[in-house]
Formats: sequence, C-alpha cells, structure tokens
Amino acid sequence: MGSNLTQHVDSWYAKFHAHLIYIATRWGYGEDESRDQVQQFFLELLQKNLEPADIQHPKAYLTRAFGRKLIDDYRRARQQQPKAELTENAAYEPSVLENLVRLQSNEELLASIRTAFKRLPARCQNVIHLKYYEGLTTEQIAERTGLNTRSVYNNLYEGIKALREELRNSNPRLKFAAIFSLLPAL
Repeated sequence: MGSNLTQHVDSWYAKFHAHLIYIATRWGYGEDESRDQVQQFFLELLQKNLEPADIQHPKAYLTRAFGRKLIDDYRRARQQQPKAELTENAAYEPSVLENLVRLQSNEELLASIRTAFKRLPARCQNVIHLKYYEGLTTEQIAERTGLNTRSVYNNLYEGIKALREELRNSNPRLKFAAIFSLLPAL
C-alpha cells in the first residue's frame, strides 16, 4: 500500500503542484513560501494513511485539503502571535530611573489634582467624594446630603467641569479620564 500511495502522491504532485502554488499565492503567500507550503502539504499527505482508490477526484480533494491546511496554519499563527507579544512585553523591565521619573510624575499629578479638588466649592467636593470615594449612587447621595437628585447631578457636573478646566490649564497633556482612576488615591 505504501508504494502505491507514494506513486499516486508523486503523480498528483506532478499534475497539481502549480495549481496549489497558485492557491497559496492568492492567499497572500510569497512565491518561495508557497512552494514550501505545497511541498510540506505533500509530505504530510504521504504520512497519512490514505487509500488512493477512495479519492475519485484528486484535484478537488487536494485543493480542499490544501485550503484547509492554509486555514489551520493561519489560525495557529494567530493564536501564537499574542503569546509571543506577551513574552516580549514580559521580558521588558523598566530601569530604576524610569520608575523614579514615573513615580515623580504621578506624585506631581496627584498634587495638582488635590489642589484642584480643594479649590472646588464645598458642596461639589462633598458630592464628588460621596460619588467616587464611597461609591454611592446619585439617589443615595441625595438622601445623605438632603439635596434633591437634580442638585446632586448639577453639583457633580459643575465639580467635574471645574476639575477638568483647572487640570487642563495646569497639565495640558493629561487625559481627563485618567483623573477618575486617581480620585480614590487623593
């Protein structure tokens, strides 16, 4: 059976390798890479326990099997790519100087947020504190402070607007969304 399969695979290679190379180039592979893919495909075909008599339409069979191989290779490469990126990123360790610079810039940022927060009216400070430090809903803030919910919304809006303006003036590169992650650290 092995020599019979080898003869069939050799004849299929002679007949259809150009067609399969064409398919691989249509999939985006280069000329040399396409040739390598086709040769690897036929080697894998030899390793399978195929019965050549069962394959009635070899061109259709080989085309379909080769297309599936290309899809499998693509999926495998896509799954391994994020893992490779993770190992590259995990290998990077910032220097002591980079860590110190980052810490200093974070401390400066926290200081500017603190001063901007202290400049807010007391009612806005209280509402922002209850919302972002204690995690209360607007209705819970209204119950605790005695304000109606509309006033809570207005105070939140005015406080955030004032914080945004103050911080935009003092640190123009700062994205305002980063402030919300730092509010609990104040």
